[in-house]
Amino acid sequence: MGIDWFAFLTVAVVAVVSACFVVLVYSIGLRLWSAADTRAGKYTVKDDGTVGPATAGFPQPGTVQPGVRAFRALAVACFAVSGLAVLYGIYLIVPQFH
Repeated sequence: MGIDWFAFLTVAVVAVVSACFVVLVYSIGLRLWSAADTRAGKYTVKDDGTVGPATAGFPQPGTVQPGVRAFRALAVACFAVSGLAVLYGIYLIVPQFH
């Protein structure tokens, strides 16, 4: 009885790629959520390049830059995809779900 090294390597590669995929999609979702906050006027970019809270209050609804809803929708979609990937991984691991 020996170890099937090809199967072991396949599982290891799939685990690393899957983990990287979940982290990448979730981080893209966080970046899109942050971009929507910035476009909505919750944060401002200062002269030195740092981002801080808006000090003059929130802008009027007509002055919000377009694309805030699109960024939020894409961010939620990224969060959903990463969550579904995690749930699918749990489904594959737990044999009672099959």
